[in-house]
Amino acid sequence: MKAQTIANMLSAVVLVVLVGQAVGNTVTSCHSCEGANCQRVQLSKTQPCVDSLDYCVTIYDEAKVLFKGCSLEIPYELRSKCNDNRSCYKCNTKECNNVGSAKYACIQCDSSKDSNCASNAALLEATRCTAPTAANSYCYVKSSGGSITRGCSTTETDQQSCLNDANCLLCSSGDIRNCNAANIAEGSSNVGNRFIRFLR
Repeated sequence: MKAQTIANMLSAVVLVVLVGQAVGNTVTSCHSCEGANCQRVQLSKTQPCVDSLDYCVTIYDEAKVLFKGCSLEIPYELRSKCNDNRSCYKCNTKECNNVGSAKYACIQCDSSKDSNCASNAALLEATRCTAPTAANSYCYVKSSGGSITRGCSTTETDQQSCLNDANCLLCSSGDIRNCNAANIAEGSSNVGNRFIRFLR
């Protein structure tokens, strides 16, 4: 009887271990694009990885995304970029690879929710932006209706909108860390215009 009970307990333990391993080795899915398709907003897609031990990657050339997908799918000519963490982001949770290069981090805040955002933004920590669909990734600071917002400008539409707004500034965090900590006041059109000329 004791032998039967021990055998049943061992079977239960083995079953729990096997179920645990099956749950732990689920297939990951990743955001997926290659080349020019990474700059096309309407072509956003995901793909399941073939191997349950595979992980997601995003590969960059400065701010520009060259590849997003499963690590086993990296094109041969881009594989060496994943030897350098500045050019390759690796992660292992579902669709975790929609992030921009670590070099391009911006202060992201809204003064209506955080008073430091208005005039003490330098005290805030810059955080990594999402993967850009534009060729470049910028930070912005915008004054509107008495509040200040700061964040990432990663699409051409957002960048053009900011360039056309006298109360919005763009800057490259690739050049200056926390570049969007600058204080601006609404109606400071001369600053915005200077910046527009700088970007062109």
